[in-house]
Amino acid sequence: MPIPKQFLAGLEPVFWLSGTTELRFPVELHRPLADYFQHCITRQPSDLRSHVRRIFLAYEFESRADLYAALIDLFLALGRHGHPLRTRLLELAKPRLEEGQYAFLRQSLGTGLSISPACNVTGSLLSQGVAGHTNLIKPAPEAAPEAVRDPLLEAREYLEYCQLDEARELLERAVLAQPERRELHQELLDIYRLTRDKTNFAKMHHKLAGIAHPMPDAWQLLAESFRGSDG
Repeated sequence: MPIPKQFLAGLEPVFWLSGTTELRFPVELHRPLADYFQHCITRQPSDLRSHVRRIFLAYEFESRADLYAALIDLFLALGRHGHPLRTRLLELAKPRLEEGQYAFLRQSLGTGLSISPACNVTGSLLSQGVAGHTNLIKPAPEAAPEAVRDPLLEAREYLEYCQLDEARELLERAVLAQPERRELHQELLDIYRLTRDKTNFAKMHHKLAGIAHPMPDAWQLLAESFRGSDG
């Protein structure tokens, strides 16, 4: 649901965004939101949600330079991880990019993108790297063999380090094993929604339909949203 404009005047972006998964915003919010997302990414390069929102913002307002810089930063932050997300966002951005920009990012999909002079473009926040490090991705901590871990907490650790595929796969297993836990459903649906991952959503929806436990209404809502985006 769009954020009512009358509630936005005078508020900092952190308050506008609290509790919402919106990717599209009113035109008057473009500049403060762009500044806010850049601040979030500079402070925490693994903030995947801010990367994606920054890309959508640049795409919506047809800013080629900002869009390319935002994609560069996402690719740098993810490295070789998050291949489906990088592919989807690059294909979304293709009509707004120069041919050479698209080709450069396309060829890095399989190998990942690391800091190099080619990445040092105007507007990029991460192309200079982080002091002492050239790899912005850290492996999620491994659990002790005897520990029984909450899959929700474990999935959030993966997300913290942008290990998106690992988080999705873990949550898919957890939802099938514990279908009564609505918070597991919601976390998994957030990943599908954010990445526009209709393929894995459909597979999981089919599996859940075959078990003796009702799906939360949020599954149907996301299914309708996906169908609407195809129209």
